[in-house]
Amino acid sequence: MDIWKALNKSELISAGLLIALGATIVVQASGWVYLTPDGPGPGFFPIWTGSAIIVLSVVVAFRHVLDVIRRQSVEKANWKDNGRVLLCWTGLAVAAALLKPAGFVASFTLLGMFMVLVIYRKSLIAALCVGAGSAAGFWVLFVKILQVQLPVGPWGF
Repeated sequence: MDIWKALNKSELISAGLLIALGATIVVQASGWVYLTPDGPGPGFFPIWTGSAIIVLSVVVAFRHVLDVIRRQSVEKANWKDNGRVLLCWTGLAVAAALLKPAGFVASFTLLGMFMVLVIYRKSLIAALCVGAGSAAGFWVLFVKILQVQLPVGPWGF
């Protein structure tokens, strides 16, 4: 059996994209202070998060290859589920692109609303509640409790 033909290419592509994402996070965060006299610096969590993304993505790809070798069968890609995953990634990428121009609260609210409306197909009211509630919760946690400066949009939040 030709293993290359039996592999689910979407598994390998998504693992490769996640490895690239993790590497980008680590490279960007490596220029930031890792530790301060008071504890973790701004580079601490991104470096560990990026490293975890890399390691776990390699594990996913490796396990998929091992599963194909063990089963000796082809698993067809489920394009309906893959499409939903791609929509999630697209929403995340758009929210990340909106961080500086629109601010954290607006971009995170829109991301939450997108996920609820498009991915979970719930009502607009549910999307507004989840988007605004999760953005407010993150804002309170990071800005008020942890005193982390988040990107501010033209509206001042």
